[in-house]
Amino acid sequence: MDTSVPTFVVPDEPQDHPHPHHHLQSDTSTLAKTPSRQSAKSHAASTLTVQDQEKEGTLGGELEKGKDEGGEEEVEDTGLLTGARLYLVFLSMMLTIFMFALDQSIVSTAIPVIVSDFNAFDQVAWIVTGYFLTQCGLILLVGQLLTALKAKWMLLGAIFFFELGSLICAVAHSMNILIFGRAIQGIGSSGIFVSCLAVIATITRVDQRAAFMSAFGIVFVISSVVGPLLGGVFTQRVTWRWCFWINLPVGGIAAAAVLFLLPARPPEKREGFTPGWRGLKQMDYIGTALIFVLVTCLLLALQWGGNEYAWSSWRIILLFTLGAALVPIFAAWEWYRDNLALLPRIFLRNRTEVAAAIAMFFYSMVMLGGVYQLPLYYQAGRGHTPEKSGIDIIPFMIMVCVGIFVAGGVTTKTGRYWYFLAIAPPIAAVGFGLLYTIKPDTSNAKIIGYQILSGFPIGLGFQMPIIAVQAEWSKTPNLIPQATGVLSFFQLTGSALGIGIVNTVQSVYLNKELRLLAPDAPFEVVRQSVSAISTLSPEMQIPVIAAYIIAITKSLIPLIVACGLALASGVFIRNHNMLLMGGSGHAAAL
Repeated sequence: MDTSVPTFVVPDEPQDHPHPHHHLQSDTSTLAKTPSRQSAKSHAASTLTVQDQEKEGTLGGELEKGKDEGGEEEVEDTGLLTGARLYLVFLSMMLTIFMFALDQSIVSTAIPVIVSDFNAFDQVAWIVTGYFLTQCGLILLVGQLLTALKAKWMLLGAIFFFELGSLICAVAHSMNILIFGRAIQGIGSSGIFVSCLAVIATITRVDQRAAFMSAFGIVFVISSVVGPLLGGVFTQRVTWRWCFWINLPVGGIAAAAVLFLLPARPPEKREGFTPGWRGLKQMDYIGTALIFVLVTCLLLALQWGGNEYAWSSWRIILLFTLGAALVPIFAAWEWYRDNLALLPRIFLRNRTEVAAAIAMFFYSMVMLGGVYQLPLYYQAGRGHTPEKSGIDIIPFMIMVCVGIFVAGGVTTKTGRYWYFLAIAPPIAAVGFGLLYTIKPDTSNAKIIGYQILSGFPIGLGFQMPIIAVQAEWSKTPNLIPQATGVLSFFQLTGSALGIGIVNTVQSVYLNKELRLLAPDAPFEVVRQSVSAISTLSPEMQIPVIAAYIIAITKSLIPLIVACGLALASGVFIRNHNMLLMGGSGHAAAL
């Protein structure tokens, strides 16, 4: 997601949008031509032979054969991989993404035990926050780095940092060291997904990418189901440290495959950027620092508000105020940096890029909101364990996978993706609207039906913004790494901030309903953990459960609103036909 820049063919079909400014175009995006009366020596130097391919590490890639003006056959490297080599590289990236996505859910089950082992309940929020801060704070910079450095080495570097962070967490003997390890993991995770997307844009045709992106999406969903279950097994049967040890062999296998099978091609040239390590001095470090502070303010405000401090506390007000003030400062700085910004002006002026980023934010919010809130209903309302509640939401997750698979197949067959952006959010809103109506005594058959109606449309639309952006910039492949980096940033912030918003709504209503329905219940004990419900008397459990169910259903309101906003933004994405863009000419070296 090479020791030379391959040439590739630009097809005749026009895109649906104006061509970007000429200074951002790759100077390698024209058909290589050989002079008609070329000497044998110079012709051999300008044409890639099979032996050259083997030396460059691209043997097994897709080649185009043609005739030069003298009638001699020449071979052109399109930058694509085919056959077994393509699928082995793709499998290694799927392993990497599975490891990265699994880590986001496997730790959730282990957190109570980790906090208990280190006797550090006051630091529990930082187990998640430390990870998200470095992940969200660096992901835009990673997208920019991919314009200067080779995607292969960026991916391997990201895997290294993720593995290093996992090792630190696995051997940590204090909460501070564990949090430090989580921050290192976040650095690695910020580069894994963006680099995989950049590699996919390098080694596949545009019309192939829907299928590959769908596979990535399914891996994300599967990891969301497996993560809590695996975390529970490790925590109860072995030790929570295995939640981190497991990353080492998985990442090692994936890194070995990437190292030996993926060519290290240079990135496409961009005006103003110096390729290689010398280009590091041109990166937008000030913009990155502003993003770090902005994300920190918002995450801490959402985590502390209503829990550590009252919403009216000066700390929460200060965090929100500082975060709001940083938005125009960041925007002004990015506008000033223009082509050298984390968010170049060309992206801000492109309706598909902007609309896809907004839609991705809300799709991620809805997806993670369902994954987190549905198990909580089963734990509070039915008294199920975390492991059992993970099994209870399998219908939801299966239907998300089915939706991703169906959408990927249809898009690959028809070349169209826009229709899913229009039909998926309204159906999902209906599904979550029905989940909003559940009560403590609602039958499980109904809840499963509501899960199906919610999960399937999320799967239909979840990968479409990424596919749309890759199609949008297919004629300017030098922009694809940074464009997908922007989308990944909004995906991650949608997950982090979205969960914060959902949890905030739930916390506010839970506090209100507990005081109203169960004034005699041990407020702080019950509010902190659903497992405390089982310790109450049967008479006390009934109103406490009712309070929890009301709070959980109210927390679904932001998800319903998010579905509407995903629709409102998604309809502005251009409706390209990817089958008309499917030639190898749209593949580029990154």
